[in-house]
Amino acid sequence: MTADEAADASVRTVIRRLVPDDWELSRRVRLAALAEAPYAFMSTLEHERGFDDQVWRRRLGSATAATFLAWHDGEPAGTATGKAEDPDDEFAVPGAWQLVGMWVDPRARGQGVAGALIEAVAGHASAAGAPTLVLWVTEVNDRARAFYQRLGFARTGARQPVRPTEPDHWEEQMIR
Repeated sequence: MTADEAADASVRTVIRRLVPDDWELSRRVRLAALAEAPYAFMSTLEHERGFDDQVWRRRLGSATAATFLAWHDGEPAGTATGKAEDPDDEFAVPGAWQLVGMWVDPRARGQGVAGALIEAVAGHASAAGAPTLVLWVTEVNDRARAFYQRLGFARTGARQPVRPTEPDHWEEQMIR
């Protein structure tokens, strides 16, 4: 992407943190993500379809998490959430925030949306005092892994199954 294309993409892309009243929009985008890229998430479309509005509202009202939505050319185009690391997680990085639920609609990929979402999460995490941002990426998602590396993320060497029900489907941790 040239500098002019990047500048144009930033004008065409708007990122906003979602609040509990945005639950229906959040639900719509999250279910689209689970349908389009089921291999990329620890949850499933079937599981999250059953959530009531209170679950969706609670997800957007947490003091230790922030969900951002990207609009590209006026349409919802992607989402990403940052959350404080769980200190009880065996792979937790002390003080870090974790990037989770990252997804960009295929029609908006390659247009700066993903980078803008990551920077929104990173900025929020930094403002909350996190010195680092970590994420998990599935080993079958080479495009995402290469993208994260271009943004300064490095592999930590930690690996885990994506879901206990799929022991042959692994993800690896990256840190920036």
